[in-house]
Amino acid sequence: MGLVTLEAQACRLPVLYQPVPGLTATLAGSGMATDFTRTAPLARDIERLRTTPGLLPALRQAGYAKAARYPLSATAHALDELGRRLT
Repeated sequence: MGLVTLEAQACRLPVLYQPVPGLTATLAGSGMATDFTRTAPLARDIERLRTTPGLLPALRQAGYAKAARYPLSATAHALDELGRRLT
């Protein structure tokens, strides 16, 4: 699901991510998809994040709101329940 990205968003950090199915579904519009395997698109996206007025605050706000929908206590409970069912 991308717990590291949600933790970053809970700290109001913008998240750039490689668009893979799990992260794309979890982050949706609250993060910025980029291609970490190619330097030119990555550099372009970082520059866009740095220079586009309002983009950084918008990502911070959207990410914080997204993270609030996934409290870690609920995740811990779900993982504990899964572990019980597997044993």
